[in-house]
Amino acid sequence: MMAGDWHFALGLAEGVVLGLAAAVGIAAVRGGRIPGWERRPVVRRRLWGQGVLVMTGSLALPAVALSALGPGALQFTVTLVGGAGTITGGALMQRASRDRRRPGGPASGPTSPAS
Repeated sequence: MMAGDWHFALGLAEGVVLGLAAAVGIAAVRGGRIPGWERRPVVRRRLWGQGVLVMTGSLALPAVALSALGPGALQFTVTLVGGAGTITGGALMQRASRDRRRPGGPASGPTSPAS
């Protein structure tokens, strides 16, 4: 294996993972379908899908900027913007797991300290 082959393999692996994440986000936004392990806590599925798409784009942004621009001040700025997008996507996904009708979210009930 040559020295540059691992760069290609890592880029390919990142593309596959981000492509799968984007497919999950699109399925959630368009059809309200989400993975099985997320079904119970998620109340607003389309908002969760939007959060996944924002997070996927913000994780891909620094890698694309590095390959297009090379290292430097502009790439660093793009990486900071990508970090802010990751936080925003996570916040959207967290908001999707809270029920608007109940102040404590899905965990609030008669045994919850919030009630």
